[in-house]
Amino acid sequence: MYLILNTTKLIEIYITCDDFAKKFQQYQLSQGQVVPQEKMSCSEIMAIVIYYHISGMKCFKYYYQSIIKGYLKSYFP
Repeated sequence: MYLILNTTKLIEIYITCDDFAKKFQQYQLSQGQVVPQEKMSCSEIMAIVIYYHISGMKCFKYYYQSIIKGYLKSYFP
């Protein structure tokens, strides 16, 4: 399988997700909800899942282990 890694698209997705997550977190705090601290930010999780669907890969586990933890490791420390 041939996969083209468009890191510019990944960065664009992450920025959009991060903007959304910040506004959503502000909304949660204004409603008095407690926002838990995670090891990986909500923005990173959303960007990884969206990029997975764009990639066309069939297996998320393989995608995460080979692409995210391999080729794109510097983007998700």
